[in-house]
Amino acid sequence: MSHHPSDITDFDAIIFDMDGLLLDTEKLSYESFVTTAASYDQRFQFDDYRQLIGRNAKTGIDILRKMLPATIDAAKFKDDWLDVYRQLLDHHIEVKPGAHQLLACLEKMQIPRAVATSSSGTKARAILDRVGLWQYIPHLTGGDEVKAGKPAPDVYFDAARKLGVDAPRCIAFEDSETGITAALAAGMRVIQIPDLIAAERALAPPTFYLASSLSEGAALLGIDL
Repeated sequence: MSHHPSDITDFDAIIFDMDGLLLDTEKLSYESFVTTAASYDQRFQFDDYRQLIGRNAKTGIDILRKMLPATIDAAKFKDDWLDVYRQLLDHHIEVKPGAHQLLACLEKMQIPRAVATSSSGTKARAILDRVGLWQYIPHLTGGDEVKAGKPAPDVYFDAARKLGVDAPRCIAFEDSETGITAALAAGMRVIQIPDLIAAERALAPPTFYLASSLSEGAALLGIDL
């Protein structure tokens, strides 16, 4: 059992999720999912989509397979969905409020930081570079660069290893339940900033905290943006 410092301001590194946390991409992902489903004459509700949030590609296809009729090839559906999503990303990708300020501030304070994402590593690096955040991120682990994606803790363990910091000394910033489960399983303390889905679990200091924005999350850590 890892021993968590009881004071949340006592930490050595911060690890960030990307989609829905640093980048406002989840709404684009949902929009492109609905568009793709319609092209296959499928109608889904947000509740159907929510089980796909925070999953890597492999798990996503398994979930789609269960959602779609047997006549539709889930892998082909996923490819079509990604095409629509990429077109949306090419036109507008918004950075979450406070993301630039927080990452720049951590760099100035020389606090080790990394990104642990379900997205493919190569794509994640390219997108973060395009929106101007990559300059502040020394390390990143993608969902395709570890054995198991979130909710397994692999991406978080790998990001901590790259930083040379023990997992219990890391704070994870997450938006989704899948991501929170992964970070907690890695023995990290988590600050959730909900995105499309409202928070589902109760506060549980010293391991789990809630904030409404990145700057509020930073304030919990004693960092004033």
